[in-house]
Amino acid sequence: MTAAPASPRSRLSAALARLAPGQALAVASLLAVLAVPAVLIALPRSPRLERRTTALDALVTGASAAVVVWLLRAQRSAQHLPPATSALAALALLAVCTLAATAVLVALARRRAGRGALLPEDRAVRSGALTSAAVTASAVLAVALTAGPGGAYLDAASGSLLCLVVITGALRELLLRRGRAQLVGDLRRQVLTDDLTGLPNRRALVELLERERTAPDGPTVVVKLGLDSFYEYNAQFGSACGDAALRTVARVLRETVPTGWTVHRTGGDQFLLRGPGSAADGRVRAEAALAAVRSASLADERPLTASAGVAEAVPGATDPAAVLSDAAAALRATKARCDGGVGVHDAALVERTRRQHQVAAALREALAADALAVGLQPVVDIASGATTGFELLSRWTDPQLGVVSPEEYVPVAEAAGLVHQLGGCVLRKGLQAHVAAGGVERRLRVAVNASVHELRRCGYADGVRAAAGEAGVPLDLLTVEVTESVFLARDDPAAPTLRELQEAGVRLAIDDFGTGYSSLGYLDRLPVTYVKVDRSLVVAATASERSRALLSAVVAVSRSLDLEVVAEGIEEEAQARMVLDLGVRLGQGWLWSRALAPEQLLEHLAAPPRALGQGPDPAADSGQGDPQQAVVAG
Repeated sequence: MTAAPASPRSRLSAALARLAPGQALAVASLLAVLAVPAVLIALPRSPRLERRTTALDALVTGASAAVVVWLLRAQRSAQHLPPATSALAALALLAVCTLAATAVLVALARRRAGRGALLPEDRAVRSGALTSAAVTASAVLAVALTAGPGGAYLDAASGSLLCLVVITGALRELLLRRGRAQLVGDLRRQVLTDDLTGLPNRRALVELLERERTAPDGPTVVVKLGLDSFYEYNAQFGSACGDAALRTVARVLRETVPTGWTVHRTGGDQFLLRGPGSAADGRVRAEAALAAVRSASLADERPLTASAGVAEAVPGATDPAAVLSDAAAALRATKARCDGGVGVHDAALVERTRRQHQVAAALREALAADALAVGLQPVVDIASGATTGFELLSRWTDPQLGVVSPEEYVPVAEAAGLVHQLGGCVLRKGLQAHVAAGGVERRLRVAVNASVHELRRCGYADGVRAAAGEAGVPLDLLTVEVTESVFLARDDPAAPTLRELQEAGVRLAIDDFGTGYSSLGYLDRLPVTYVKVDRSLVVAATASERSRALLSAVVAVSRSLDLEVVAEGIEEEAQARMVLDLGVRLGQGWLWSRALAPEQLLEHLAAPPRALGQGPDPAADSGQGDPQQAVVAG
């Protein structure tokens, strides 16, 4: 009778039984040595924390499985083996189970990495779910297998494996806690640090001010620094050069501030310096910071300038960030005056800010109620005194504030985003008055001032066409006056709007020429028809030969380019005769008429022209400084 063939399990058991203790030790040691490092080989590109935790996961999972297998099947077979061979068998079982756990964990890790939905640290935490389940299951099964008579018992091998589970699990938890603490620290640094410059950000400054408020140690001063014309710098040299400039400024500011001061970047081109001292100390520190920025060495060798606002923290203030708002207000006030200066938040600035808020609120209500009025100042032929057109001017009398000058409320309207409503109101009412007085039949021109904010807004040209069409004013009788600063940059967003207006038939005029950025060189490339010479140049030309020569040059260049010159602010006949002798044909000012209310236009047009030699209009005041004689925006 032929014996039945031995099973693979029987052959493996027989082979293991024939191994000498030394050979068994060698095989088991080799398997144990290869088990855990296999995880590190399988995850060569994983972060260090993930690799370590995965290796420990494999070891603790393998040990948990080995405990169950040992108690369930291997313990009885090992009862008759020498202790050393039994220990080697347990070690070999641990190695095999660890390798199996490694294969499972590596597959899961690669699957999660392929999804890309988790951070590496989060993947390390999530991989512990399988480990926890394995440890829990092994503990439950170990209790179940060893409970009751006739069951398995906890021998040296199974006890060692359980100790390994506990130790490895504890080591993994410690490692994860350290990783979590490091992750929290990294996230906090990212939250409190500016990525580009490495400086603390605004949140870090607010936390610092909050700590100083609760534990005050003398007064604190804040300096807010903003780079001048940095938008144009970025547009001209590119964002890469702009980022390099910001890093350079951050470096020089860190090197400039003394011990006890901190430097923060709050975003864009603005930085904040904080330190102990009063507002006077802050002004000194601001001056030093501005000098450091001016002397900073940039890659393109173009110097940068900056402006600063200084504010001292109010002791015991409930809002620690209030000082930041005060410094920002001081910076805005400084930039409104000129670039490169230092402003201090004081009582006068507080009062100006309060007044601006009051004016903004009242102006918003007035625009909503359509309570603003319009004035029309005649533009005349200087030689004959005949009216050739009108310039639209805004007027506002508030029930509480009284008569408010456009020089005050127009900048407020621009800052509050109300200038579009203001300009539209003046244009609509002015065109209606122009038509009612017969201006279209008389072919009288009508000019309206446009703020650069209006020109840069999409749809301004469409609004002008719509208003003119609704009133019945041909576009070729309409002139839009803009300040010359609009033409400084060729890529200014207002340029397409000006071209659209010109193509529609609207005439364009440079207003207040002779102030600011005046340049005869760019008159040739501007799409304008009129050049309005500012009153300051007219007055200066009557008292200075050099100013008169300059005015003569402006007139000569303009006429050679077929541009019509209009002299503004003429109050005296001597001024009118002077500009007429220089070749200026058109003028406006108090010599002929003040700005007229719509109901006064018919009477003005019915009156005979006032030629030179007949004296000023008796209805006009002698001063040019009427607060209503300012443009809508400019």
